[in-house]
Amino acid sequence: MVRARPAAVALAGWTVVWFIGMAWNGGTSWHFFVQGARALADLDDPVRGGLHLYAAAPVLQIGPVALLAALLAMPWGVAGALAIWQVLGAAAGLTILWQIRQIATLVRPDLGRRTIDQRVAAAGLCVMPVWMFLAVGVAHLDDVLALLFTVLGLRAALSGRAVLAGALLGLAVDAKPWALPFACLLLLLGTGRRVVLGAAVTTAVIAAAWLPFFLADPATSNALHFTIPNTELSALRVLGVHDARTPPWDRPAQAALGVALALLAWRRGRWPAIVLLAVAARIVLDPGTNRYYVAGLVVGAALWDVLGTRAGRSWLPWWTATAWIALFTARFVPMPDAAHGWLTLAYVLACAGVLVAPDRHPSGGPRLQRPFRSVL
Repeated sequence: MVRARPAAVALAGWTVVWFIGMAWNGGTSWHFFVQGARALADLDDPVRGGLHLYAAAPVLQIGPVALLAALLAMPWGVAGALAIWQVLGAAAGLTILWQIRQIATLVRPDLGRRTIDQRVAAAGLCVMPVWMFLAVGVAHLDDVLALLFTVLGLRAALSGRAVLAGALLGLAVDAKPWALPFACLLLLLGTGRRVVLGAAVTTAVIAAAWLPFFLADPATSNALHFTIPNTELSALRVLGVHDARTPPWDRPAQAALGVALALLAWRRGRWPAIVLLAVAARIVLDPGTNRYYVAGLVVGAALWDVLGTRAGRSWLPWWTATAWIALFTARFVPMPDAAHGWLTLAYVLACAGVLVAPDRHPSGGPRLQRPFRSVL
């Protein structure tokens, strides 16, 4: 049996080791954020700057909140801004694990604090290598913020705070549009009034961030049609989609499948799997195969491993470990390209199997029913 305190110390050391390893020659995608932040700040350029940036550079598939966050650190220079967000991004990963622990103490009192700590620490050992690659190695600030806001929004929703949950989930979309299916977490607010209020706040926050760009320059819609290569490693290839680049139906299908799986998880009482299933929908239909995509999967898997495993079961994070090994670590192992697509498809199909589990709360008791706090 792993004790909670030594496991936490081990996790901290593990995090530092991976931070140092990824920081060496890290920040490989930071130039996109530098480009976008500078364009956002260049209000005097009527063609490429300010609210015209997405129209002029559709390659910047980065939400305005993430670009603004990068811009706020630019007074320290490009290298300084990168270092700041690498440290803050690493801290965001630890914050997500802490929030998962807090959520577990809120909704899984049947587990006990010691078991929860063991589950979180064990899952964290699998999460942090992938997270450090995301936050430090490639420094994709948009995905970091989207996942952080999502987990914070989940906790707010479970606490019945409709306004806060709506704002956080809206900010997740403002950081990275693929986070839209996570808005289904608002259903955890419980009552129809709270859900409507949360949805209204989410809509307002998304509109406040994105609408000015579309109103200022209708060509901003170019960013919606930007395509990337359909790599030989993608699950799309395995599914028989051999288009050279992103098919026109692909992005809407990703969002629709993510929402459908999230709604089914909520309907079946498997709400801890919502994040996992929504990210799985994105990955299985994505023509890109960047390793940092797996960060969303391991966060969703950690939520399921900690919150979704019944009391008395092993504390080992099977879902998180499998995602880390099969979809991240395996990318460094020589094998046929198609094998990676099959591994992705197999993992996603296994995730979908969560939906056929008994229609009960993961603890073995009834669906989650608890008093909610004030929505303000």
